[in-house]
Amino acid sequence: MQALQSTQVRKNMGGFIDNVVREKPQVVRRNRDVIVATSQKDMLFFLKPYELHFEYEIDEDGRYAGSIKEIEFIVGDGASLEELRLELAYQLLDYAQEYNENYPEYFNAPNTKNHAPFVIRLLLEDDIQSIAKFLKIKA
Repeated sequence: MQALQSTQVRKNMGGFIDNVVREKPQVVRRNRDVIVATSQKDMLFFLKPYELHFEYEIDEDGRYAGSIKEIEFIVGDGASLEELRLELAYQLLDYAQEYNENYPEYFNAPNTKNHAPFVIRLLLEDDIQSIAKFLKIKA
């Protein structure tokens, strides 16, 4: 893919955005720095293989307790399976926002680096219900 020069992009930002959203991703170069711009729809497609799975058990008191397989320290509980799923979705959103706010620290840490694609996917979802639907029960 041929990279556009940042000066070209600055001169026609509206056209650049239209191309990214309506046609295809674009690569932009500024000196040695290179970025890729893509639409939200396309990015969600690119990140589709990054699914999150949760496992759960039913406690003695009948509550559902579970955790996310790919991000093991995300845990939650609920009175039903759907309540657990929603609680895990809220926990994931909080984590994704914290990760994003401290991106260099999290991305460069060996135990959280691999969470980056999941975090980006979570932040691109429209609402908490979308995040909850994104969670799959681990088989």
